[in-house]
Formats: sequence, C-alpha cells, structure tokens
Amino acid sequence: MEAAPIPDDEERRLALLKACNIMFTPAEEAFDDVARLAADLCGTEIALITLVDSDYQWFKARVGVEQTGTSRDLSFCGHCINHRHPLIVEDTHADPRFSDNPLVTGEPHLRFYAGVPLEVESGSAVGAISVADRYPRTLSERQLEALRRLARQIARELRLRRDLDKAGGKVSGANLPLGPGAIVGDRWRIVRELGRGGTGAVFEARDADGERAAIKVLLPEWRANEQVVERFAREARVLMHITSPYVGKLFEVGNLDASQGGLPFLVLEYLEGTDLERVLEARGRIPFREAFNWCADACEGVAEAHDLGVIHRDIKPSNVFLAGYGGGGGGLVKVLDFGIAAGDPSGSAKLTANTIMGSPAYMAPEQMVSASDVDARSDIWSMGVTLYELVTGKLPFPGESDLQRFANVMTKSPTPIHAHLGDTPPAVEAVLHKCLRRERGDRYASMDVLATALREVASG
Repeated sequence: MEAAPIPDDEERRLALLKACNIMFTPAEEAFDDVARLAADLCGTEIALITLVDSDYQWFKARVGVEQTGTSRDLSFCGHCINHRHPLIVEDTHADPRFSDNPLVTGEPHLRFYAGVPLEVESGSAVGAISVADRYPRTLSERQLEALRRLARQIARELRLRRDLDKAGGKVSGANLPLGPGAIVGDRWRIVRELGRGGTGAVFEARDADGERAAIKVLLPEWRANEQVVERFAREARVLMHITSPYVGKLFEVGNLDASQGGLPFLVLEYLEGTDLERVLEARGRIPFREAFNWCADACEGVAEAHDLGVIHRDIKPSNVFLAGYGGGGGGLVKVLDFGIAAGDPSGSAKLTANTIMGSPAYMAPEQMVSASDVDARSDIWSMGVTLYELVTGKLPFPGESDLQRFANVMTKSPTPIHAHLGDTPPAVEAVLHKCLRRERGDRYASMDVLATALREVASG
C-alpha cells in the first residue's frame, strides 16, 4: 500500500479546512442528500463526502458504508486532494497504490473509486466527493461531469461558511466624499443618500433643470477587487444597449473626480415605488392575475436582453421594481440589476465553469453548478420561481442552506400550487410547472413565449 503524498500546500489547505468550521460537525440533511444524489447519478453502491485533516479522513456524509472515517494513511481521498482533476481507480486490485489497502482487502472491499477534489480555493482541496463500488467499473463522461458539478456546489457551500464571519451580512460603513451638494459628472448635484448594498451606494441627485437621477457609486473598499469592478462595468455595458420601457434606464457612466476618490459611478433612471419583494412582504401573496401581468412585462424587458445575447442570471422579486406603485396595484415594471449578466454585448465578460453567480433560491439547476452553462431558459426558471413565490407566498424549493436548496432542486419536484392555494385554475399550475422543469429543453423556449402564456392565463 502506498501512503498518499502530502500536498505542497498542506499548511494552507489545513488552514482553509479549519476556517470552514465543518470537521466533526453533526450530520446535515443537505450533505446527505448530495451524497445520495451522487450515488444515484453514478449508479454506485457507495458515495462519500470526505474531509481530510492532518491525520484523519472524516465522512461528512456517507452512503453504503458503516465507517464514519479512517486514518489518513488509508485514505483514497488523501490521494485525490493532490490532484486538480478527478482521481479514478477502475480496479483497485490492479493499482499498487491500493491493492493491499485494508479498505480493499476488508470491509467495504472497494474495487472501484472515483473522486473529485473539493477546492475551496484554486489548487487547495480540503476533501473530496467520491463514489465507489465493490466491483471494477468506470464512469461515463456524463457521470463524471455530474460528480464535478456536485463538487463545485459543495465547495461553494464551504466557501460560504468560511466567509460568513468575514462579511457578517453587514452593510459597509465606509465614508464616501459625496455629501449633499457634491457635484458628480459636472451635471448632477447630490441631494441625499438613498441606501447601500454590499458593494455600492445609491444617491438621489438633480441637475440644473431639476431632472432627478439615481447615482450608483462603487464603495471604496471594493475598488481593488477586479471581479466586483467588472460587475459594475458590466451593468453599464448591458444597460447601454437596452431600450425596453420595462428595464431601468442608464443615462451616464463615469468616474468621480480625484478629489472624490475616482470611484466609478452610474447615473440611472430615478424610480419611485417599490419592488416585488416588498410588495410580497406587505401582502403575503399576490392574486395570480396581478402577478402574471407584472411578470409578463418583466419578461418583455428581459426578452430584449436575450435578443442581445445577454442572460440576466439574477431574476428575483427584489430585482423587479414597480415604478409608481401605490399599494393597491398598478405600477410600471422595471427590471433592475444586470450586474451579473452573462454574455454582455461588448463580449468582454469572463466566466469560468467554477464561477457561481446569482441568488441560490432562484437559480436554475444548470446555473447552480456553472455560471457559464446558462441560456435564456435559465432566466425562465428564475422567473418561474419568482411567479411561484408571488402567487403562493412560498418558495418552490425551500431549504435552510444553499446546499439544501441545491439538493432539493436536483432531486425533488415543487409542491403543487393547489396545496398552498386550494382551488387554483389548472392553467396557473401548468404555466408555473413548465417554467420549473429540471431539463431546460422542457421549459418555455423564450421569454416572449412565456409572456404570451402569462397574459393569456391572466385574461382568462
């Protein structure tokens, strides 16, 4: 038996594992579901989510084995974490690294192993997701890709846990040199700050003629973050090309003066009203005709983006604004926040298979595992989740964590609408469930087609 070599980045790897705060934690349904999903997709008797510390491999989730872990010396996973690619052992009896391993010669009598490293940071793996069997075999390319996708989702969950204490969900308190009266872009005078998000602050501004605008400014602590700056610029590039009345308008792009920090800014259409998330919070749920009409308008706005080759990737109630909404209905729909859109018209967006962007509760299955594997039908799924939530007041795939939502999306069907609402027209259920088909080819072909279906049901 050949002991697994120690990775060159062992010290960094162990620090990452410690920061994830997951070793020897209680069982979690989300991880168990993903392990079962791996076994089902790969057709194996055994599946494991394994974490490796300095001397032990521990199974966070396991299917088909009784052990909760083994020494690192016996670990197949110990070999796997040395690779940036899957480790596949088609027959352990024919591989001198494993032929006399006690896990091969005794329980669970492993003859086949396939593992994909869990890279929390590029090149540094804290463990692996693996499948195994008691007889020699291999995986198809499709099964191997499924295992890679599951590994990316688990790694994403681990990164979120690691980063939780760093961000703490707090809004930046950094000072911006843009108090009332400050001039932006030689035209706009700041009136007041409207609010802050994770990476930007928004101000109300007016020009000399009294025209109002919303000015979005990147927060200074993000200036050195290339990915955040690129998101900011991408939103500008996308909005420059869209003319739909159902998308918030962009008037100007620039950088603040050097005395103001030189930060990038966008001058956007000033909107008064509220977004669908707040409407839903106030009303509990929305009558389907009202919700369908609003979302049909949103579909038309997003359809223009799709025609330009742009996928929104973050459709959700908080990104659908109702300008002029008075509380009793009405309001002009405006789709907001194209900051993580894919395929912007300039062609300069850079995505990799390991990038995962969007809001997990609203993401299509294909988007959950790879930001580059999205198309118009991914946005249709997100619109379907939004519609379902508006009409029922519930998410179709709830979960206490992103990983749990992922497992639910991949393995379960949404609760039927009538279970929430009782007497619901079959056409309502049909539209929503067509949006939420796991295979994207079974969804509506385009946002225009979905908009037509929504208007037909709303007027029926």
